[in-house]
Amino acid sequence: MTGFQFMKNKKAVIIGSALFLVLAAVVFLILRAEYSSEDNRIKILSDNIDLQVRDVLYTDVADTGLKWEIIADAAKYMKNENLAVFDNLKIKVIMQDGKTFVMTGKSGRMNTETKNIEISGNVTIVSDKGDRLTTDILKYSGSEKRFYTDSPVVMENARMQVRGTGMTLSLNDQGVSLLSKVKARIHKNDR
Repeated sequence: MTGFQFMKNKKAVIIGSALFLVLAAVVFLILRAEYSSEDNRIKILSDNIDLQVRDVLYTDVADTGLKWEIIADAAKYMKNENLAVFDNLKIKVIMQDGKTFVMTGKSGRMNTETKNIEISGNVTIVSDKGDRLTTDILKYSGSEKRFYTDSPVVMENARMQVRGTGMTLSLNDQGVSLLSKVKARIHKNDR
């Protein structure tokens, strides 16, 4: 082999190796961009979260015939804590007699064993008759079948508006009590 042929082969090997490296780098960058996109990225959950889902619909029917429907943008479930945490939730409660209440809030927590619930962030309850209650935090005791809060509350319907601090609402007798600083305003009848 002459010196000229050796140099020619050496040059071809160097050019071939350089092209291979450039091609490999391009393939690596394309694959890296594809797998790092938000849709393909693997989400790592906290060690204590057993399940995380989006677009949630949870239904529960109690022995008494009381039916709960929880709709949420997202939910996390921690089995060891018997805890479900909901984002942007809507809860529909259907009583045995067919009356309904719809509650909404920014977030909620439910003990899956006791059925105790806490809803927070712009909490609203609307009855099928149009009665409306608003507060910041609302809790529910599963054993007592009672909603309650220590926060300011506004209750209103077509006839009146009542404000107070602290409230209890029993699902057993559907009685509502405001606990303190109660003020009421009766709307004039437009007849």
